[in-house]
Amino acid sequence: MVSALDKRFRNSSVELLRIASMIMIVIFHFCANAYQYSSGDFVYEHDGETLTKLSFHALGQTGVPIFMFISGYYGIRFKRNRLIDLIIQCFVYIFLFYLVVYAISPSPNAIGNSRTLILSIFFLSGQWFMHAYIVIYLFSDGINAMLDKLNFRMYTFLILVILYISVGLWIYKESALNMFTLLEIYVVGRYIKRFLPDKWKARMVYFILPSFFLFLLPVFYGWHLGNYSSIMPYVNKYYNPFILLFAVCLVVSAEHFYFYNKCINYLASSVLACYLIHTSFYFPALVAPYFHFEKYNLGWIIFLSLLIVVGCSLVDKLRLLIQNKFIKL
Repeated sequence: MVSALDKRFRNSSVELLRIASMIMIVIFHFCANAYQYSSGDFVYEHDGETLTKLSFHALGQTGVPIFMFISGYYGIRFKRNRLIDLIIQCFVYIFLFYLVVYAISPSPNAIGNSRTLILSIFFLSGQWFMHAYIVIYLFSDGINAMLDKLNFRMYTFLILVILYISVGLWIYKESALNMFTLLEIYVVGRYIKRFLPDKWKARMVYFILPSFFLFLLPVFYGWHLGNYSSIMPYVNKYYNPFILLFAVCLVVSAEHFYFYNKCINYLASSVLACYLIHTSFYFPALVAPYFHFEKYNLGWIIFLSLLIVVGCSLVDKLRLLIQNKFIKL
């Protein structure tokens, strides 16, 4: 059991999972570009290296569900200062940094053009995750109040309706880059926190590997057939129910392995900034060359992804240091 004293601090095992989810997101985005995984037509080989590439690319898709499930499991509480900070982060990392990089770049055309500049002005609209997350954040108190009023039967019915819609969208291969995706994961997280019995929460660790292999089974199937393009739309979708199952097992298990580490919690508090920086217009042009390898090196990819996450976190700490001198939040 976790003592009352320990509960004052964020569980570092969950915060470590938050960092790991961001590393997986970085791997997903940049390996997709480096190895052209946006199209599965390239997969004809049946060698182990190709299977490793496909597996880690698919695992990268679990980053957003894990991150959002943590938000739902522990709950988002609306705070005006936090909302202002989120908007400032978007402005600085999407728009202001773009202007700086464009101004100092020896090849501005590689960073973007006038259309990219206009798009960066609408910095919230260009980031599907951020504008969806901020809308949920704005209404989080109302969402929480509504969900807290539901009893087990009504909440279960709500979950079944949402999952029914989600699985249908998955079968139709619809885009999952929208607010419904985040809301679904958030609502499921709240449900698991409230209604999953403690004895089952304690046993979730035993389901991590089965859910992991269940999620990767279609990857192996597509690789074995040499036609990954036909299976990829079902694997790499946030509507994929096996992704959600894997996220549930990881987060609930992490809760039961409590420890506190100041450095981990310090780094984890800036992972959202990592997302903003590494998905901005200017960032791929700066780092993508390091992700193009003549020979696949998984260790090097993981190391660079970790370096990006740590580097972006330190940039965010510097931003906070400067910001706090002018704006007291």
